[in-house]
Amino acid sequence: MTKPNHQTARRIIEQQIEFLVPGIELAHDICSDDGKILFSQGTILNQQAIKKLSTWGINKVKIIAEVTTNPITDPKVRQFINSYNQSVTVVQKAFDEIRQTQQIPGETFQNFQTTANTITERVMAAGNIIDQLYNLPQCDDYTFRHSVNVSAIAALIATWLKFPPESVSAISLSGLLHDVGKSQLAPRLLNKSSLLSPADYECYKKHTTLGYELANKIPNMAQSILSGLVEHHEREDGSGYPFSLLGENIHPYAKIVAVADLYDEALTINCDQPGALSPYESLENLRTQIHCLDAKVCITFVDNMTNFLSGNPIALTDGRCGRVVCINKNTPSRSMVQLDNGEVLDLDDETDLRIHYIIR
Repeated sequence: MTKPNHQTARRIIEQQIEFLVPGIELAHDICSDDGKILFSQGTILNQQAIKKLSTWGINKVKIIAEVTTNPITDPKVRQFINSYNQSVTVVQKAFDEIRQTQQIPGETFQNFQTTANTITERVMAAGNIIDQLYNLPQCDDYTFRHSVNVSAIAALIATWLKFPPESVSAISLSGLLHDVGKSQLAPRLLNKSSLLSPADYECYKKHTTLGYELANKIPNMAQSILSGLVEHHEREDGSGYPFSLLGENIHPYAKIVAVADLYDEALTINCDQPGALSPYESLENLRTQIHCLDAKVCITFVDNMTNFLSGNPIALTDGRCGRVVCINKNTPSRSMVQLDNGEVLDLDDETDLRIHYIIR
């Protein structure tokens, strides 16, 4: 059964010292018997501070607690989810038309443009909606959903990088079109690209140039959008395809779409266990590839994303469950967690243990 997605809201509760964990915020001043302030309101407790409280004989404190609220009650998030579902339908129909006609009909391209503009508007209004993308029902063909996800994530990255709204829409459209060339590939090549044979993978790689050829036939198509489409698999060190471009020659739009594509691909198309999502590991993988991605784009995305990952209920690789209480920004899958039995584990100290997936 799918669990409802949640975000965090703040309220004050009283907590026993033994249940405090690093990262919790004090809701009031902690004073000594003579009135001296030991810790002020708003202090973020670390392990040392918690030990001091225990040493001073303080049994409980008031803290800002993380409690669950349903973000779908936010009308802006609701609007995004509604437009997301419509967008997936538009992309699916468009791919079917392109596969049959071997071209992108004018009306189909207009639908792509309208969809990209709507995604941009909803993303800019609702803020970080990425978690919502992965709380929606799964579909059999991830290609359509992946295209919409990349469009939304790319728009969000562009917003964080402070691109003007017109550019955000263009980047969103590049993301929506980035895999349009896959409409020309055999269906057996579309899912689990990481498991293809060398020969099949060479065929799969042609989706970039096939997509460019389709989109380039559209009258007055902006070169920037075409570049974002055809270059999204290029890498800063020249190891990418189809042109083996070096970083200075890769279009900025393509660099943004590349990060969005890699992040989402790990959670959908190349996910080892469909439905078992680990954005922690996906973000970690991005960090390990930072040498071949645009560093500014990658760091901006990872840093903004890690700010939203605390508090999630998770399962560890050994099967135990708990929630994330403090994010390890360098290795998110080895963050600090509090198990269901109250025990706190710093996974950075655990050699063979990491976060497996978020519990939905």
